[in-house]
Amino acid sequence: MRAWEDVDHEGDDDVDAMGATRTDGRRRGARLAGVVAAAALLCTGQVLGGHAAQAAECPAPIRTVLDTTPATADRTVALTFDDGPLPQNTPDVLDVLRSAGVKATFFVRGDQAAAHPDLVQRIVAEGHAIGNHTWSHPDLSQLAPAARVAQIERATQTIENASGTTPCFFRGPFGIHRDPAIAGLAWDRGMTVVDWSLDTRDWSTPASWSSSFQQQIIDRATSPRSAHPIVLMHDGGGYRQNTVAALDDVISYYASRGYTFTDPAGRAFPSGSGQGGTYVVQPGDTLGSIASGYSATWREIYQANRATIGPNPDLIQVGQRLTIPGAGGSSGGGGGGGGGTPAPPDGGTTTYVVQSGDTLGSIASGYSATWREIYQANRATIGPNPDLIQVGQRLTIPGAGGSSGGGGGTPAPPDGGTTTYVVQSGDTLGSIASGYSATWREIYQANRATIGPNPDLIQVGQQLTIPAG
Repeated sequence: MRAWEDVDHEGDDDVDAMGATRTDGRRRGARLAGVVAAAALLCTGQVLGGHAAQAAECPAPIRTVLDTTPATADRTVALTFDDGPLPQNTPDVLDVLRSAGVKATFFVRGDQAAAHPDLVQRIVAEGHAIGNHTWSHPDLSQLAPAARVAQIERATQTIENASGTTPCFFRGPFGIHRDPAIAGLAWDRGMTVVDWSLDTRDWSTPASWSSSFQQQIIDRATSPRSAHPIVLMHDGGGYRQNTVAALDDVISYYASRGYTFTDPAGRAFPSGSGQGGTYVVQPGDTLGSIASGYSATWREIYQANRATIGPNPDLIQVGQRLTIPGAGGSSGGGGGGGGGTPAPPDGGTTTYVVQSGDTLGSIASGYSATWREIYQANRATIGPNPDLIQVGQRLTIPGAGGSSGGGGGTPAPPDGGTTTYVVQSGDTLGSIASGYSATWREIYQANRATIGPNPDLIQVGQQLTIPAG
């Protein structure tokens, strides 16, 4: 018996390049002593700073194969994704993670990283950890020693070339990484070897949308047998939209139970507060949608990148690399649609001149007032339709927060009730939520069947239920 076969496995890890599957799965033995001993040796798979990601200096690897994260907090969970990046799936996975404010670890295939370096850049830019999943996803136990080395080193070099980041984690295809002759190659190259404790078996997905299969993914991902699970999912290897659709429920399960989202070594990702970084603009992005994933406001991001963006903050370009300043709050400032004056202290008022591309929601995001309050204060200027503000109009910005009703949709409901809202042009779930006591996530959860798997893709005219906050 080979070393990697010393435990019974009960599920597949991945689908190989030819579409074949190999039985593998969760370890039944916890090897608890090794994991506890490893808790002090934490390893992160990413580092961000300045205008580009810098090569990571990986700490000494944890020299045991991790089935669960080290117990660095009462409850920890590491979400992991294998086989990508793939344009059909990875951007959607990243969108869900960004909307939820959660980080994960992506075990990247070298050939996919070479084909899609922009996606590797986005993974790193958004603060996720990177792992090595070999160059072309072979069964390493069937390769000669020199070929194993080539598979690992070629993948690492490609990841570094694409992102400037060195992978600090390794996962062998099909979970074949327990043989010391394989694990040792990763350890000797500074990578911690990562298995899993929860196999969602999402690799067995039907090649089409399936609500029942999505529920199976959720059930498998949320049945931890320890307080420190590592969850196996996939963003590559085929159709993964069922994984995308299930992901928000998986995140909600752990978030609602007080788990800390960590890398596989048990290290919590930076919260974003006071944390800088870079972000590569994707199709459909706005400064507002980018800011929603960070502690900075869109105005702060614009100010930090005005030389790159130009005078109009609405005209960001796909592929631009933006610096994300670390400080939260609203710093007001500067020209273009980010022009307005700083938000006033509570109880005061100020004025704002409407810029090209502005909506009441985007204007309100820089102040303590909601878009409804701004509309109510300027109804005589704006007219009966709050979506038809005009460039050059001077609006009064009231100082008090809260929701005063009015504007598109129905007034915010009294506590304990629900109401409906019809999506208007330029709306986001964040801007809608700003007029109610519910959060955007609560609105999304209540309307997931209407909106679909991506909370950023709401459609004008959709009728949303607004739950009571």
